[in-house]
Amino acid sequence: MQRVFDNLIRNAINYSFPDTEILIRMICDGDFIQIDFINHGNPIPPEKLSRIFEQFFRLDAARGSRTGGAGLGLAIAKEIVELHRGSITASSEDEIIKFTVRLPSFVGKM
Repeated sequence: MQRVFDNLIRNAINYSFPDTEILIRMICDGDFIQIDFINHGNPIPPEKLSRIFEQFFRLDAARGSRTGGAGLGLAIAKEIVELHRGSITASSEDEIIKFTVRLPSFVGKM
C-alpha cells in the first residue's frame, strides 16, 4: 500500500497548480476505509479519465521528464489495491482531481 500512496501523492504534487493545497483524508465507512487524495490541477477529460488506470496510458505523451513516467504507476496502484480486495477510482471536475482508494476495514476483526 505504501507504493499506492506514494504514487498518488507524487501525482498530486506533480500535476497540481502551483501553490495549491493537496488534501488527503481518511473516512471510516462501515466495513470500508476510504482514503481520498485531492488536488487542484488541469481537468482530466472524461475520455482520458476512463483509461487512466490502463498500463502505459499517459494523459499527455509530451509531458517532460519532471512529471513524465512510463504510464505504469496508476495501473500498478490499481492492481495492488485490488489484491487487497479494495477499489481505486478517479474523478475530475472544475479543476479538482480526486483519487479515491476504498479498502476493507479489518478493525475489530482480528
